[in-house]
Amino acid sequence: MYSVIYLYPVPKQSKEEFIEINKRASLIYKEFGAIEDDTFQSTNIAPMYGCEGMKASVVLHENETMMLSISTFNSRNHHDMVMGKVDRDKEILELYNKMINIIDINRVVRGEFEKV
Repeated sequence: MYSVIYLYPVPKQSKEEFIEINKRASLIYKEFGAIEDDTFQSTNIAPMYGCEGMKASVVLHENETMMLSISTFNSRNHHDMVMGKVDRDKEILELYNKMINIIDINRVVRGEFEKV
């Protein structure tokens, strides 16, 4: 399994719009072959059990909440194949442009992970 994870600082007043954009994008990802593509609302990102909290990964302003998305693929090659198709999709470009109007994309944290 291969996953791409995003941590998003989202203005609270734009949360519903953010979720709708991600839902539409999720359908595109799955249409082109992603196994899963899910969005999550943070409920507790504070330090706990001696671990640093996810709060340290993304600086949140007072009016923001942290959202997370996970896209899952069979392998890195599968990811690259699916994303090649997604990146050429016209609707995904429209969704991206809507997204960058509601969040600061430069503050988003992204990583790719392979199951061990």
